[in-house]
Amino acid sequence: MSEDPYPSERPDPRDDSPYSQDPYVQHRPSQPAYEPPPPRMPHGYPQGMPPGQAPYPGQLPPGAMPPPFAYPVPTPPSSSAIVLVVLSGLTILSGYCCIIGIGPLIFGILGITQQSTDPDNAARMTKYGWILFAAMTLLLVLAFVLFIVFAIAAES
Repeated sequence: MSEDPYPSERPDPRDDSPYSQDPYVQHRPSQPAYEPPPPRMPHGYPQGMPPGQAPYPGQLPPGAMPPPFAYPVPTPPSSSAIVLVVLSGLTILSGYCCIIGIGPLIFGILGITQQSTDPDNAARMTKYGWILFAAMTLLLVLAFVLFIVFAIAAES
């Protein structure tokens, strides 16, 4: 091999040798690049399946492709969970009802995030959030009423 980067003799480009030195020569394989599919019988089964013998349920005949599966329809987030998150967020931002909004906000966020993977658990979390929101609101109203009653009783 010489050190000359431009050799004076180039190989014949019409040469069918796969080991040609010329990178511009197209190699033409003698075989087709793919195998044609096996011939099918009139009933739709490939030749490997005897006539009259159906495949077992859930089993595909030899050479058959499985049907494409359908993706599950994504479930939209529950409107109840969204309303719970909005109301809980507003009670936290109000400053006066900060304590009653933290727990329901957490349960509402859990309900929204679990909606696509586990809808039953998401509905349960949203329900727990609403129960906690109602219980904390009732406790706050009861505490406010008791405060007023004790304030009136202390003045008289």
